[in-house]
Amino acid sequence: MTKCGILTICFLLISAPFLYSLEDPIPDSLRNLARLEQDSNHARLKALQEILRERDIPYELQTFESRPSPHGRTQGVNLVITFGKGSREITLGAHYDAYELNNGVLAGGMVDNGAGTIILVRVAEALKGRDLRHRIRIAFFDMEEVGMLGSKAFVAEHKSNIAAAINIDIAGFGDALGYGFGNAEGTARIRRALLMTCAEQLLTCIDVENLPPSDDRSFQDANIPVLSMGFMSRLMAAQLWLLLNGGANSGLEKGFVPQIRKIIHTPEDSIDKIDPATLDLGVQVVLNTVLKLDADLE
Repeated sequence: MTKCGILTICFLLISAPFLYSLEDPIPDSLRNLARLEQDSNHARLKALQEILRERDIPYELQTFESRPSPHGRTQGVNLVITFGKGSREITLGAHYDAYELNNGVLAGGMVDNGAGTIILVRVAEALKGRDLRHRIRIAFFDMEEVGMLGSKAFVAEHKSNIAAAINIDIAGFGDALGYGFGNAEGTARIRRALLMTCAEQLLTCIDVENLPPSDDRSFQDANIPVLSMGFMSRLMAAQLWLLLNGGANSGLEKGFVPQIRKIIHTPEDSIDKIDPATLDLGVQVVLNTVLKLDADLE
């Protein structure tokens, strides 16, 4: 299959037996996203638990010890939802914690990564009752912002069973998908699942080489096939690719900073930056990709 490269829109229409429809989406995505804007990451976790209980989605909490965060936390908590059975599993991950600012408060954490969290809540709702070939775990990671500690703890416990992983980080606005892969054996399957989804949804999907690190690195380090994805405008995705890969020939002005970097890890990461259409798009892309992967994996 032809790879969807920079500023290339995949117009190939492929049979879509798993294409997910948002005819009956979970309502009030923005309202629920706003509930994650709290004064501590512990409070963000409590808000996430409340949202899941309201939707009758069972979960478990997995605690882990860590080095101190800037606010002095030495214990983190991952929240995990499990669907299906089997010895091999697919992990869908997003970190729910927000960046701890130097002044002792949290960034709003709506784009990074409340949006990704709410997308996976909606994916969890869509997976309820589905007949799956593999176990699918949805993991909401803690302490990504202090060295991806939550995903490291999760991978250390589950790595022998994980066949593939999808990570979503920064998904609050935009009509293009920026993605990156690791180099583990078996990556071709997850690449094929994503690119088929991009083609079916006529979505601009840009392979952003040298994508900034997120929880995907914990899976890469364990040699697990992993896809990391985020949403942004087409212009922003192109600028980010050029910044990360263009070097002296990028054509960008000296000192250029993409708009996304002016938002995340700052007080500007607020609910007004969120486009609910992007949340809908994220649900479609993640769910369709994981269902294709579930069908394709041995």
